[in-house]
Amino acid sequence: MPMQTGFEPKIAFLCPLCHKDVEIVYRRSEGWTADHGGCLNFSVIRKPPTIGDKEFRTPLVFIDLEADFAVREAIDGLRSLAAEETDLSKRSKIDAGIKRLESKIGFAEKKVSELLEAIKGGSFGLRIVSGRSVGALVWRAEEKFVGISYGNVQNVEEGLMFTSQEDEARGFVLKWIRYWDGAKLVGKKMFS
Repeated sequence: MPMQTGFEPKIAFLCPLCHKDVEIVYRRSEGWTADHGGCLNFSVIRKPPTIGDKEFRTPLVFIDLEADFAVREAIDGLRSLAAEETDLSKRSKIDAGIKRLESKIGFAEKKVSELLEAIKGGSFGLRIVSGRSVGALVWRAEEKFVGISYGNVQNVEEGLMFTSQEDEARGFVLKWIRYWDGAKLVGKKMFS
């Protein structure tokens, strides 16, 4: 989308957990993302998921929920970057980032109930980042929770959920948070 000078596209809303203002600003290098001061991260999904020719209607704003595996992957990447960095000021910034990420380990499982409550109204969805290009989207559509996996998933049959039961939705979210806890074989790509 072409932009005029001085025009900064953004989406503003209240955080469903801390109820403070959040602004998601579009940046060419990152897309639509927002890191909300140690509370939650958000992203915008403009292209809804599809299966065959069926397109799903989703909320625009998704709460990013990183699985421990995904957080550890990011930490490992930063540690190798820090090991190669010779500039002490840059290394200290990387170390601070590592400490911030380490504090996120265990966060996803602790917040599942609160986040399911937050998506019940339909304004937000959950984007679960399992790691290694695997994850799932979960949202409330009318009276049902909908869940759909994305990326290189091992078993595509387990990648869909339509339920009115919150316990089933919680189980689906936990399954994708724990996706890499056991040994997994990377299967075919579900979405292109």
